[in-house]
Amino acid sequence: MKKPAVSVLIPVYNAEDYISNCLQSIQSQTFQDFEVICVNDGSSDRSLKILEEWSKNIPEFKIISQKNKGVAVTRNRLIEEAKGKYIAFIDADDIVSKDYLSKLYHTAEAKNADIVKCFFEEITADGKRENIAHCSHLFYKKPKNNLKDRFICGYYDAVVWAKLFRLDMLRKYKLSFYPGYVAEDNPFVILSFLLASNIVVKEEKLYYYRKGLCNSITSNNQKMVIDGLHNLLNLYNQLSVRKLLEPNVVDQWITIAVWRICSFRKLSKNIQLAELSLQKNVWEIASNSIKQCSLMYKIRWGVLFGLVKIFGWNSVYILTKIFR
Repeated sequence: MKKPAVSVLIPVYNAEDYISNCLQSIQSQTFQDFEVICVNDGSSDRSLKILEEWSKNIPEFKIISQKNKGVAVTRNRLIEEAKGKYIAFIDADDIVSKDYLSKLYHTAEAKNADIVKCFFEEITADGKRENIAHCSHLFYKKPKNNLKDRFICGYYDAVVWAKLFRLDMLRKYKLSFYPGYVAEDNPFVILSFLLASNIVVKEEKLYYYRKGLCNSITSNNQKMVIDGLHNLLNLYNQLSVRKLLEPNVVDQWITIAVWRICSFRKLSKNIQLAELSLQKNVWEIASNSIKQCSLMYKIRWGVLFGLVKIFGWNSVYILTKIFR
């Protein structure tokens, strides 16, 4: 059988209120050479029944059900099941424009791209568009062909939706999601940006993101701060294994590590103490990595880490806020 051009991958967890809108926008695509794969991640609502009803309306539609394992494991399963030349992650509570797949696919083919990204617009729970820019200007930037720029752009655009990925590139580099923590797409996107041969930006708003619903856990600031450090550790390990720890990359990794540790100042004293070993683990890795930095960063972080050593750990939140 002919393989589809695009595999549309949808992780589904308790999405009964919005999954039909999502699938309707996919069914309405002007580009039709695609398959849809949905992994029902142990939903306790009517999500599975709704998926089964929609499977009658979309020709290439596959449903996989599993016990709840979290979005990272679910996305890894979706990649394993995909057969398309490209994959497009779409969250179950979001929708896409009718020419979403067409524009991303034809751009990827014309530009021989490993990744094509587009812009997005936020929508409210009732589907109204919000014309508010919530992203850093770096989200909208096309990364240049150097590791520093790609790292920065991947960090500020650390979501897997609103993108088309070439599947054989992901499989070649064995890219996967790190399970157990929120914002698990952050390391995945950074690594894919660093490893891709060509990244193209389609400067159109083609994806509509419904904020704070199926992924409402990401609005939990405490968990985001803690899990952000776990993701950073995983990213460092991956960079090391893949021999990507060049000076400009280490510069940016330490910059993020300092910012992430600084964020703990907003949490309670009990949480700060409970996660002290995690913070110190990241701090130690960053400290040992200063020698790999470029000259200006070597001076900057050398001063910061030296001051914390002099004044003790209790000074870390004040000093990181100054130096970040």
